[in-house]
Amino acid sequence: LTIPSIADNYEGEITTDFYGRKVPKHAHGTIKFEYQTSSTDVIMKKTMELFERIIDKRLLVRRINMAFMGVVDKDKATNTRIIKQVDLFSMDDKELVEDMKEKQEDENKIQNVMLEIKKKYGKNAILKGMNLEEGGTTIERNNQIGGHKA
Repeated sequence: LTIPSIADNYEGEITTDFYGRKVPKHAHGTIKFEYQTSSTDVIMKKTMELFERIIDKRLLVRRINMAFMGVVDKDKATNTRIIKQVDLFSMDDKELVEDMKEKQEDENKIQNVMLEIKKKYGKNAILKGMNLEEGGTTIERNNQIGGHKA
């Protein structure tokens, strides 16, 4: 009795790894932001959009590397225009931009408060609920130096 594996049904590109094994070709891609932002929500939405586009859901994900280009200090940000397609049923453009700016300011306030709490009480003072689930490693890694046991 043999159990079919994912590899038996995989039809994508194959490459050879460092050890000479045949493995699926690594997924990689890029995505561009329409405007400069420090919004966690916007960054996560774009990240998930890219992830959904390039990942083969039949395969396991072992590692994710991310790089951000053109990162600037908030005070030096120049491209603050928000371009948004509007329709007949939307708020007028001025209200839309003000609403988005207000949301960004609120999110910045929350981020700053979270950073202050973490500075005062440590990295484990504020965590996402998923980090408390079985298998979560954030608390343990926060107590290590550079993610390694000292």
